Amino acid sequence: MLMRALILIVLTGLATACGDLPGTTVVQREGGDGGMDFHSRTRAMPGRARFECLASGSGQCHYAVFGGACGGLVAALGDTVVRCADDAAPRLQFELQVGEHRDVGGLPLGFRHCASDRGGPVTATCLHLRSPSA
Repeated sequence: MLMRALILIVLTGLATACGDLPGTTVVQREGGDGGMDFHSRTRAMPGRARFECLASGSGQCHYAVFGGACGGLVAALGDTVVRCADDAAPRLQFELQVGEHRDVGGLPLGFRHCASDRGGPVTATCLHLRSPSA
């Protein structure tokens, strides 16, 4: 029991250390035919983030936020040690219109997110489509 608690403390520390650091900014851009089809920016701070929808061919940016085994632990240790289930649901899912932003607090340390111009059900498979980051 004590060993499990120690392992959990160490893994949580690693997740925190390797997750989003203060001032981390993630920019996602996708373009086609010489234009910008999708442009999103996320500014992450410990426990909170600002999500900004800058451009989207659909007129909306759709966001899904993951934590726990789908957050910093996987980013720190890789999915051979800690596995994020492909069918894991996001802790938070929302959409923004182009030009809007949303400040979100209470996020898990080391959270990761996906952003897309397409709505609908989202699972953790979206995290495998790009490099691990916030």
